[in-house]
Amino acid sequence: MFRRPISPTELIYFPMRDLAPPFLMQLVVEGDGVIDAEQLRGAVATAAAANPGARLVRDGKHWVDSGVTPAVRVVEHALEYAALEADPVLNSPIGPGPEATVEVLLLTGAPTTLVFRVFHGVMDGMGMVMWATDVLRALRGEEPVGAPDPIADAELVAKVGAPGRPTLMLPRYRSALGHGRQLPGEHRHLLRTRTIHASGPGALMRVAALLVEEGGPFSRIMIPVDIRRHDPALRSTANLALPLFLDAAPGTNAKQLNEIKRAGLKQNLELNQMDNGGLKYLPPAAGRGLLRTLNVLGARTGRNLASATVSHMGRYDLDALAVPGFAPTAIRVLPQHSVAMPLLLGMTECGGRTELTVSARSGQGIPERLDALLDRIVQTLESELTPTNSPTA
Repeated sequence: MFRRPISPTELIYFPMRDLAPPFLMQLVVEGDGVIDAEQLRGAVATAAAANPGARLVRDGKHWVDSGVTPAVRVVEHALEYAALEADPVLNSPIGPGPEATVEVLLLTGAPTTLVFRVFHGVMDGMGMVMWATDVLRALRGEEPVGAPDPIADAELVAKVGAPGRPTLMLPRYRSALGHGRQLPGEHRHLLRTRTIHASGPGALMRVAALLVEEGGPFSRIMIPVDIRRHDPALRSTANLALPLFLDAAPGTNAKQLNEIKRAGLKQNLELNQMDNGGLKYLPPAAGRGLLRTLNVLGARTGRNLASATVSHMGRYDLDALAVPGFAPTAIRVLPQHSVAMPLLLGMTECGGRTELTVSARSGQGIPERLDALLDRIVQTLESELTPTNSPTA
């Protein structure tokens, strides 16, 4: 039976379901055509059998395979992209019950859309992609690749070995959006997306450089690193992403940030970060209180443990992901909300475009500043990367 310890990283995510609901990573696959609901349910069952990380429930200090296929919900709905934080479906709780950790939505409004919803306590972003692409394989009648290994970050780090001490985590970093008091009755988080009609290498560091330029006197950009790189044979959907911190002042360009990143990866510095600022040592109630305090501190004073998280979740061949009757036209990753981080940006590349989605801690003045920041990101990337209509796109 599939069973593994809940890692220290994952334990920190449990209170986030109440503090920043629904606290889900969501992979959105939008396309032309239709998907039969019963065929989808069959594919989800086949893929889940090969990826037991999609069927996990908590048993004390462990995750165990429940043997129950994730729910597939069919909803007559089209996503409200202008302000995703207000979308009633994306912000609904995962189902069918409070112990569920993975769910698939089939949205039948135009355009047809699949949404893979995952509690971050059981998977990281790459684990979510591995699971979702296996569902699409099963829909094509192919055998899933599968991810049977019951290994998460703590066990892999113990195997590889951390090279030094964890980075000191103090709430001192400013956000590119500034800060604003959170008002009762308003959304505590924003979720916005933009399509950038260009793609190419360097997009991640260009966005990071813009955040540093717009930030305070010193910024800390967190880049999640997939530590599966230390064991290429490993097949696990668990949390295997650890942070690499890029500390920089305004004026640091994308090339310089990339050099900082490359040096950090060469030293395996992401393997140092299992301490998570000491949160894992706190009792649950104390950890929850600390997270609430971090949110208030960030909203009211602009002091955060990091300025932003920026993730690149891959480049996709849309034709290769097609299934009978359904051709994907866009893939977007929607990051979870956070009370400890003011900005989380997720990027994908597909069809010669870059899809960018951001979760932002909201507050007075934040929506307008977020729109302005996204405008600048779009303008910069479309001017510096390969445009969609280029023969080389």
